[in-house]
Amino acid sequence: MFADHYRLLVALAASLSLALAACAPSPSSEPQTAANTQKAASDVPDEIDTEATIWTLLGIGKKPSEQIHGPVTGAAVSPILWQAAHDTLDFVKFSSEDPLTGLLVTDWYSPPDKANLRYRINVFILSRALRSDSIKVTVERQERQASGKWTETTIARKVETDLETAILTRARQLKRAWTATPS
Repeated sequence: MFADHYRLLVALAASLSLALAACAPSPSSEPQTAANTQKAASDVPDEIDTEATIWTLLGIGKKPSEQIHGPVTGAAVSPILWQAAHDTLDFVKFSSEDPLTGLLVTDWYSPPDKANLRYRINVFILSRALRSDSIKVTVERQERQASGKWTETTIARKVETDLETAILTRARQLKRAWTATPS
């Protein structure tokens, strides 16, 4: 009698699993062309999404969520620092961004009240860790001469340090928000 209950439970779970699989959205009914049927050789088949199966409903087969918060970055680049740098420098356009290497370069920026000065900011994200040595900011400053030519001028190291601090502060805020969000 005891084994019969387990067989019945397994049969019920299998039936529910098949019913849920039948309710899954079907593939697109678009005509297939060579462009959308061809896949890269490096594609690996997807695993079963254990976050949406009958086993999850029964509380049996849940593995830890693998969803990544934030932007997709390279293996050595923190997505939190990447997003924090974008948020902190949202007042200026970027001329170059490389999320795989962690390099952000802004366009030249002139403050509204100082048209004869311009700045360019370079942000280097050096690690996935959320530490002060994981980010490096450099600021270039140029001043326009009377002839109209731009010449390099010095800038205080405190400006670069303040930008690094602002990015790290924003990163801590993002990390708290992202870890508080249930997956």
